Amino acid sequence: MTADATPVTLTIDGRDVVVAEGTTILQAAGGRVDSDIPTLCYGETITPKNACRVCVVEVEGSRTLVPSCSRPVEPDM
Repeated sequence: MTADATPVTLTIDGRDVVVAEGTTILQAAGGRVDSDIPTLCYGETITPKNACRVCVVEVEGSRTLVPSCSRPVEPDM
């Protein structure tokens, strides 16, 4: 996290995680708690298209599953 980035705290699989604002759920899960979320359309040089829906996750309070590759984290998520 850079010095000017706003930290966001969320919980993934029962673990508290602090990441920079703008981080996706997929990045937070893979980089902080080593959760293995499968993906097809995500890569370091690829912009997520949000179409394959392989990486969908459950977000508490959401009516539907959300694509983790493009959904930014939110405080207290």
